[in-house]
Amino acid sequence: MHKSISVLGYKSSQKFRSEKGSISVVVIGLFVITVASLMVMTDVSALIVAKRSLVQATEAAAQRGVHTLDKSAYYQGKATMFTVPMAIATNRPHPEIPIDCARGGVEVLLELNSWSNDQSDMKWQQLKGIELTNFSCDGSSLEISTRSEMKLPFKVPFTSTDSVFLTATAGTTNKVQEGFYLFGVRLH
Repeated sequence: MHKSISVLGYKSSQKFRSEKGSISVVVIGLFVITVASLMVMTDVSALIVAKRSLVQATEAAAQRGVHTLDKSAYYQGKATMFTVPMAIATNRPHPEIPIDCARGGVEVLLELNSWSNDQSDMKWQQLKGIELTNFSCDGSSLEISTRSEMKLPFKVPFTSTDSVFLTATAGTTNKVQEGFYLFGVRLH
């Protein structure tokens, strides 16, 4: 009886030492890691493209808003045809071009609405509308902040995250270009 116990013990320890089937566990594990990595990389690249699209929309809206001239402030000064040449000769800085902040705000909203509803290639389609979160205008410069929700192509593995919020900020001002203009052509 003693012999049969050792034979059974030998057979059971031989089963545990066998490496049959262990490669399939490694292959399945590596496959899961590879698929999860590809999903994360796809989400990250989509996030980068969406962020760039939001930044472009914010910059376009800021540029559109800053180009609203406050005519009453702009034309209040007394200038002659010698004002600009004298400013260049004396190295005096030109005054900034005044912005109509109320009209600029409307133009910013119109541009953001245009980007939100545009179905062309200029806009990343995963952005769900662009919201204006901050508008600051002091009459000579304009700064805006925007926010948009982006739907991720894949749910982030091992989480319930399927969308993220992106933000962007842009500021700009109008300045007089230095130089001498002859018949609409700038000469240096």
